[in-house]
Amino acid sequence: MVTKRRFARKAFSGLAVSALAIGTLAACGSSEEASADGPVKLRVAIAPIQFETARIAEEKGYFEDQGLDVELVNGADPAALLAQVVSGDVNVAIGSWINVATSFSQGVPIQVIGGNGMVDPEADNSGVMVAKDSGVKELADLKGKTIGVVGVKSGGDIPVLQALEAAGVKEKEVTEVAVPYAGMEAALEQGTVDAVVPADSFYHQMSEKGYQTISNPVQEFQSSMPVTVWTVQKQWLEQNGETAKKFDAAMQDAVKFYSDPANLEEVRKVHAGANQIDVADAPKTFVPADVTFNVAEAQSGIDAMVHFGLVENKVIVEDVLWDEAPTRASADAK
Repeated sequence: MVTKRRFARKAFSGLAVSALAIGTLAACGSSEEASADGPVKLRVAIAPIQFETARIAEEKGYFEDQGLDVELVNGADPAALLAQVVSGDVNVAIGSWINVATSFSQGVPIQVIGGNGMVDPEADNSGVMVAKDSGVKELADLKGKTIGVVGVKSGGDIPVLQALEAAGVKEKEVTEVAVPYAGMEAALEQGTVDAVVPADSFYHQMSEKGYQTISNPVQEFQSSMPVTVWTVQKQWLEQNGETAKKFDAAMQDAVKFYSDPANLEEVRKVHAGANQIDVADAPKTFVPADVTFNVAEAQSGIDAMVHFGLVENKVIVEDVLWDEAPTRASADAK
């Protein structure tokens, strides 16, 4: 079996360069800890996926309990949010672990202060899906066909490449095109792609509508791996370590609430409210979350990137992680 992996590259070759130009500006953002009495103000960017923990921290007062005045900023996908962190537009942002690690390897001055969403080792929350009447029945049938992924050669497609490789399909024998999660269903219906790889609520919604899953590469190759992580600008962190600790503490309270099955209906309400949909249409399952960072599985994702040539130099997880971030060595050691 190969290794594991998830999001970033082309967009960040440019970001790595621009980061050098704006790094000083971002670092000059004054230390929130040095600001006066009262709550510490933070701008936190969240993505359209795996945002529920942050919304819970806001609604339940966990940020306030830690002396934080947090403004949640709705952003794009986790890969794009890193640019907001580097520019200093926000202090903290949800990032894709693989995207963050790739960007770090290119010199982008960022660090991870904690984990967020992770790959569920027991349930499918993403998969390779095809149309209801598709002639594609298994991964081997995708040879010579087109797959819609959220990021081409960016990390999110790595488990798909791993699964295809295991099925005897070489990377060059498929065509990948970038399709946002929200557009994947339409892309299948219009026939612009032969398969798509949705995640989280998008995956469950398409599954409920009858689209067929032919493989679950993320679960197979990335079980328990961090998917989304809380990311900050490195120089901001040097000035605001205590604030980062308070943020992690608030998120740990939020994850505890989020993870309790007794609170599922409240989590569904949070999701529905943020997406302006009826609660009845909210997912009935959510990905697991953990602020404590799974070092071993995170490293396996980086190793897979090296295998597929997306990263030239191997990145060591501990270099990307803040040295005071909560961590664990494996999925079983909490």
